[in-house]
Order: sequence, then C-alpha cells, then structure tokens
Amino acid sequence: MLKNATIEAVILEMARKEGIEMNGQDRLLIRTRVAASVAAKDRHRQRMTAPAFQWKKPTSPRR
Repeated sequence: MLKNATIEAVILEMARKEGIEMNGQDRLLIRTRVAASVAAKDRHRQRMTAPAFQWKKPTSPRR
C-alpha cells in the first residue's frame, strides 16, 4: 500500500507541473484528506478480512 508521504508528494508535483502554487493551507488540506482516505481504506480492509461474527448463547450464571 502506498504511504501518505508518497501520495502527497505526487499530488503536489502534479499541481506544480500544471502551474498551481500551493500555500501552507493547501498543503495542510491535502495532508489531512490523504490521511483520512488512507485511514478509511484501512478500516474497510480490516472489516472485509475479519471473520464472520457468530453469536453464542451465553451460559446461565452460577447461583
């Protein structure tokens, strides 16, 4: 899986090649959006690889 820094660098380089200058706010926005999307992707992958939930009836408590 790609690292956040790699994705950010590619986006910034594409913007630079198109002549768009990025200020600090733009770079912060890119960093936070990339981090959020990578985290969402990881959560989705974790959910998809988790085993199916099997409910078990609880045993009666000792009295």
